[in-house]
Amino acid sequence: MNIFSRILKLVLKYKLQLAIGTISMLAFALLNVAPAWYVKNVIDSLSSGKVWPLSRFILVGLAVILLFALKGLAFFGQNFVMGSLGQKIVRELRNTLFKRVVLLPISFFNKQSTGELTSRFTIDVTTLNEAIITGIIAPLRDIPQVIFLVGILVYRSWKLSLLALFILPPAAWLISKFGQQNQKVTTKRLDKFGDLSSLLNETITGIRVVKAFNMESYETERFEKENYSLYRSFLNSIRIGSYSYPTLELIGAICGAAILTYGGYLIIHHDLTGGDFASFILSFFMLNDPIKKMNNITLKLQEGYAAAIRIFGMIDREAEIKDAPSAITLPPIQKEIRVQINRFSYDSDDPVLNKIDLTMQAGTITALVGSSGSGKTTLSNLIPRFYDLRPEEGDIWIDGHNLRDVSLYSLREQIAIVTQEIVLFNDTIANNISYGDIHCSREKIIETAKIGYAHGFISELPDGYEQIIGEQGVRLSGGQRQRIAICRALIKNAPILILDEATSALDTESEKEVQAAIENLMKNRTTLVIAHRLSTIQHADIIHVLKRGRIVESGTHQELLDHNGEYCKLYNMQFQ
Repeated sequence: MNIFSRILKLVLKYKLQLAIGTISMLAFALLNVAPAWYVKNVIDSLSSGKVWPLSRFILVGLAVILLFALKGLAFFGQNFVMGSLGQKIVRELRNTLFKRVVLLPISFFNKQSTGELTSRFTIDVTTLNEAIITGIIAPLRDIPQVIFLVGILVYRSWKLSLLALFILPPAAWLISKFGQQNQKVTTKRLDKFGDLSSLLNETITGIRVVKAFNMESYETERFEKENYSLYRSFLNSIRIGSYSYPTLELIGAICGAAILTYGGYLIIHHDLTGGDFASFILSFFMLNDPIKKMNNITLKLQEGYAAAIRIFGMIDREAEIKDAPSAITLPPIQKEIRVQINRFSYDSDDPVLNKIDLTMQAGTITALVGSSGSGKTTLSNLIPRFYDLRPEEGDIWIDGHNLRDVSLYSLREQIAIVTQEIVLFNDTIANNISYGDIHCSREKIIETAKIGYAHGFISELPDGYEQIIGEQGVRLSGGQRQRIAICRALIKNAPILILDEATSALDTESEKEVQAAIENLMKNRTTLVIAHRLSTIQHADIIHVLKRGRIVESGTHQELLDHNGEYCKLYNMQFQ
């Protein structure tokens, strides 16, 4: 009922369209059953033995043409209006779903596959839309036809009506059973769609690795296996639809045969006119179509219900990281960032960070070094609250403001990030650079590109700053992608800068150029640098060495070398 009320609320937003569609559907229902009513007069008139003038037959013919013209107009009205209503609902659902998804924390995306999320926006929303439209059409177009036709049956012959109405109870029971079966099958099918989409996305994204390791056959086998599983799910739905239709048809045929037999008996004994019988039998056979549609309606509604559970389950998902009710706007950093972490882990009992206590003075460069898995990136992700610390796990302050007490927007507005995994969008170079300040001028974009040492290669591209770079910047080299990402951070001009292996993909010449630009950028900014290449952080004001989630050493580059500890060991391994 909760899902039903939410869908009803969506539909009732478009009252005018719904009213026009309702009128059109009721008109269609009435005009569609009209032949079953007036056929009695035609048959009885022809069998009366009277000679009618040609003009009367012409009028009847014109009336039939007018009837079908009006019926066609009513069908167009209900089909177009309800179709556009459905697309508006789809648009609104997708917008609502997207707004929710982009607000969910990074931990959610680590657990959900891309294909599974994509299927919510495509297959699930489309399935729900079909169910909504079907759910509106059924009570406003098909059910009125059933009521009108049953009324004609009773009016023409109550004796035959009793016989005809035997079809309704078994048909209703079967429709219910078929719907329940289809809901289970649909839920599995939607899951299989997500699995197939995930596999397809993985293969396309990692196609270079697939080819490099000659794994085309392996990936093809994986795809065929998932595709076969989806095929089997569809077969189950097709099977239910295939045996439900002829089953209901058979029930109708049995009842129809009984009506023909008994009706003939009543005509012979003058208990029924030929016109009454023709009207009755036409109404009965016309009744088959909306009843069979009711079976399809039930199947569609059950499919829509399964899709709605998945969609609204996503929309209702609470954002784990959100503003506190009394969150304040974080003023620009003036003094320091203070990090105190007692113990932090993701989902397991093993801590990723343990007993961290460090301070980053405003305007200084703090570097984090250590082997892979030591917790460097995790620590940097806690500052913009990509992951959240619970009160018992620790606290992070900026100028004395606990990050849990400030708004996420004001916090992230002060932070620019360049990561090792470059994320670019399938758009122009200009739009990718200005992502840090979408309202900036072209002059500022070019100036920033020059500072980031990207203007040179951009100018050599066929379309310059309007060059489309492809998905994830596939048309650019690794070094070029890295410089675009650095320009994006430069243009944001944030007071806090996080560099996570920002020069890892650059060749020696490019690294020198970009490193110079980064050094200029870091002046008067609070910078956190994560690096494996120790040559890039020798100028840092303080270096913290992490090992298994703990800070084991702190000091300047020279101090740590003189200490001859973990940092010295890492340094010697790199420069040996």
